[in-house]
Amino acid sequence: MAEDVPDPLAILRKECVNCHTEAKRKGGLLIDSRESLLQGGDTDVAIVPGKAKESLLVELLYPDVEMHMPPKGQLDPREIAAIEKWIDAGAPWDSERWAKLNLPEKTEVTMVPMPVGYAPILAVALSPDRKTLAVGRGGSIEWYRIVPAEKDKTPAFQLQHTGTSAAHDDAVQSLVFSPDGKRLVSGGFRSVKFWDPASPGKPSREISAPFLGRQTALLFLAGGKKLLAADSVPSQLGRIHEITLEPEAVKTFDTAHLDSVFTMTLSADGKRYATTSADKLIVVRDSATHEIVKRLEGHTGYVMTAAFSPTGDRIASGGDDEEIKVWNLETGKKVGSFASNRSGPLYGLTWLVDPVNGKKKSEEKDKEKAAAINTDLIVAVPESGKPSAFTELKEHEGEQRSTGAKERAFETAGTPLFALAFDRETLWTYAGGEDGKLRVWDDKGKIVQTIEAPAPQPNPVASVNE
Repeated sequence: MAEDVPDPLAILRKECVNCHTEAKRKGGLLIDSRESLLQGGDTDVAIVPGKAKESLLVELLYPDVEMHMPPKGQLDPREIAAIEKWIDAGAPWDSERWAKLNLPEKTEVTMVPMPVGYAPILAVALSPDRKTLAVGRGGSIEWYRIVPAEKDKTPAFQLQHTGTSAAHDDAVQSLVFSPDGKRLVSGGFRSVKFWDPASPGKPSREISAPFLGRQTALLFLAGGKKLLAADSVPSQLGRIHEITLEPEAVKTFDTAHLDSVFTMTLSADGKRYATTSADKLIVVRDSATHEIVKRLEGHTGYVMTAAFSPTGDRIASGGDDEEIKVWNLETGKKVGSFASNRSGPLYGLTWLVDPVNGKKKSEEKDKEKAAAINTDLIVAVPESGKPSAFTELKEHEGEQRSTGAKERAFETAGTPLFALAFDRETLWTYAGGEDGKLRVWDDKGKIVQTIEAPAPQPNPVASVNE
């Protein structure tokens, strides 16, 4: 296309897509193909090929119409004319060009050593057997063994450092154990690495293509046969890659979000997973097909974490607006909200059955009384450094806040916390953050161990303590 003639596909991508993605269909309209424009949204088809003057898309581009688009701007007359000409020509669609328009250019990046002493904890993962804790501290992975105390000794468990693996040139962004616990996967800048927890001196495998940014979240699907990696370029996109492990294959199935993806979480039955993003959305998808089940929108800032209820019928989310919201997944409506006072952004959530109320419920003989016992327990890790456990969640309509649950605050860490791992059997919490220290809370919310970051080393080399 001549340089002096506006490109209609480039105009659609720049001016329209932000509000009409698969994750955020304003007015029910998706703009990702010629077919989606022909299908239209809640009002009508968007375009009538060969008839620009009869196309709703063109009508809404002119000033002073009731549903003017884009809502906060006005296209240049030359741009409107280009779209009209394109529709009159039958709206030809160049799929390859559209794909390129939706991706930021992959620029060359020269990695330099991270500053000495910069070693925040951005990721923590607990092995399925609950015996190993992996901690992403700076560009390294620290390995810890969780050792039970001798009989009648306290605390009940103690973490023992077993090794350090030099993992990524950038800070470790994400960690996940495979369901069988035989692999740990770490995410960094344009890199996903696989580690054998039994011999973690060097990665057993690395995948780098076709990543564009940091791999900010990881999730195993299909019993560990597939891995999802969230590829994030801040303020540009958050897309998801499905990695089949045997034989190795990488499929980019969706531009999931328009900004960085912070977390991916799986429902207890494995049938659904949710992604949270800086674009203020929670998107729930089918694990087998990746089709969107629900789009949840209601946070006023970044959505940084989410957790499914044990039964999978609800999901809790938290983020920049310092509020935990609870959503009904059948209706897509918010049914609860609560928060700690001045908690700061929320970086970690986990949802389980409250063992105390769960026991009461199971022992209650009266069916009506048993049904009235609330067994919800949500543990939240905020930037303020003061985790909390929330019980007795109350469903409500509207914007009620702070009184939607009963709160039990943990002992404060006194520093921003960014990463959470929670043991659902012992109810112990492991978290780390800005100062690089790993903290351990027991089931009463008391800090029982604080592990300092190792002494700074300018050029760390992978090492393992046998």
